[in-house]
Amino acid sequence: MKNILLIFLLTLFSCSENPEIKPYVDHLRKVEKKSAKNYILQQFEKHDIVILCERNHSEFSQYELIKEVISEDYFKKNVKNIFIENGIINLQPEIAEFLKSKNLDSLSIEKRVTKFQQNASFWFIWERYSFKYLLKTIYNINNTSENQISLYPSDSEFDWNKVKNVEDYTREQDFEIEPRDSIIAYNIINQYKKIKSKKKKKALVILNYRHAFKIHTIRSNGDLQQNSGKYLKDYFGNRAVNILLNCPIFTRKDKKWTYELNQNGKWDAAFKKQNLDNIGFDFENSAFGNDDFDMWNGMVDIKYKDVFDGFVFYKPIEEHDLIDNFNGMISKDFEKEMFRRLKIQSEYFENSSLLEKLENIDFRENLVKEWNTKKSQKYPNFEHLLESRDKYLID
Repeated sequence: MKNILLIFLLTLFSCSENPEIKPYVDHLRKVEKKSAKNYILQQFEKHDIVILCERNHSEFSQYELIKEVISEDYFKKNVKNIFIENGIINLQPEIAEFLKSKNLDSLSIEKRVTKFQQNASFWFIWERYSFKYLLKTIYNINNTSENQISLYPSDSEFDWNKVKNVEDYTREQDFEIEPRDSIIAYNIINQYKKIKSKKKKKALVILNYRHAFKIHTIRSNGDLQQNSGKYLKDYFGNRAVNILLNCPIFTRKDKKWTYELNQNGKWDAAFKKQNLDNIGFDFENSAFGNDDFDMWNGMVDIKYKDVFDGFVFYKPIEEHDLIDNFNGMISKDFEKEMFRRLKIQSEYFENSSLLEKLENIDFRENLVKEWNTKKSQKYPNFEHLLESRDKYLID
């Protein structure tokens, strides 16, 4: 009898949870256990467009998930198209030609991908390693498959060859006149119309943070913040679905930018409590979807289900790695051009301190060395994130 009582008490103790995370834990106990990959793929059975809300551009593990998704035969046969916010639209023809090239040697692949990385942005360099990884992933898939995947960078057109000074830089950034999000959405819709006419009707769209919201938001100064996801949902209607990928929230606190977790860590705590690190489900009729939307300050009476249709949890924050730079990113033939761009951009932002440092040869050499060294790190306030989650797991 004592042994039975002891087992009962131990079971009760092990199953107990903080009442603040109980609604989430209860939902996770009963929800169907679909992997993040399978949940995303299944959305294509009912929708033409699946919008995935990207974490920090640099976070690498999310691209391991994307690789899982696009490597599946179903994706290669039935979807085939990927749109990304990263990368200016004028790269599309060159990238399309590269991804169709067969049996390139590793040196040629590296050279081509590095060139795309160098010219991907209106910033002087796009240092996020995930861009290179995605390009090489798609190339390797296409190289051994009859079903070819297409990648469409969709950011505003920008040509560094036309930029000789600050005035040119200002003019070339046409999104200062037309909202950048409307341009991104237009580029996606316009290209989609072309591929639809070729009987390729489905696409994965990867947008970062607020760009994936299916509502417009309000800036701190009261102005309307237009978001690409809203434009896409307005155009595609129920043919589009947007999915939030678990990620820390980028928020402003005490006049500084920092990271916090959804609902102050309760969501992450619930997944850890249930030992779940790879799952997807709908926000509708869930404790998660009914929560107040806290990814954007100042939103009133907005729930998560109003902003996203579904949610995937893929790896806890301990396994998130922010990776930037790589060996050869600043190649010798690009070094002079990189500093030309950096100087113009520093003048544009009136960064006199950096402009002064750029006159120093040692400083420039150290910058090149830094950018040619692969860097992996955790979120800046990683320990705080762990504490905000784990406080709900202390008995």
